[in-house]
Amino acid sequence: MPTAMPPSSLHNRQQGFTLLELLIASIIFAIMAVMAYGGLDNVLSNSKASQQALSRLQQIQQGIAIISRDFSQLVPRAVRDEYGNIQPALSTANNIDNLVEFTRGGRPNPANLLRSTLVRVAYQFDDEELVRLQWPQLDNAPGMEANKTTLIDDLESVSIRYLDGNAQWQEEWPPVNTGASISNTISTQPLAIEVILTLADWGEIRRIYTMN
Repeated sequence: MPTAMPPSSLHNRQQGFTLLELLIASIIFAIMAVMAYGGLDNVLSNSKASQQALSRLQQIQQGIAIISRDFSQLVPRAVRDEYGNIQPALSTANNIDNLVEFTRGGRPNPANLLRSTLVRVAYQFDDEELVRLQWPQLDNAPGMEANKTTLIDDLESVSIRYLDGNAQWQEEWPPVNTGASISNTISTQPLAIEVILTLADWGEIRRIYTMN
């Protein structure tokens, strides 16, 4: 025969959470949510910083690789400007905006087109950016524009110097006040070229390229 439960026991079983218990639970949940959000925010911030650092590394590596290919494939081939004047194969004075302008080989031609494997390129330092210029053909024509590509940004300075036949570093090329005739300097190449990039975040990057 079933027995009846005392009224006091039934009352205790039907009790829920008190207002104080709910308040404490809400506070604990809020604290845990804040901690979880802070941890997630740190993870996202670290991930973003890592992505930015990786992107910067890739930009610098690709930029240095292009610079190395250009300067290691210099060719002593003079060109004509848009006025028909002969310009040296390597020059720092062709254009006041250019750091250097030169002819290089190794232009790919996978389709075997009837075109030269040589190309005319130049470098500019403009608004904290190292910009590479490449013309569609060697000898310039009036109105012909160069294709511009920004290689590396956030630069503090760029300097290029040239080792002459007397093992002296020159800031300009062809060297001034050498006594050599213009015809002898048109295709003259330095023994080596030094490129120094000063980056705001990476400091100084120095590369020396010897000429063949």
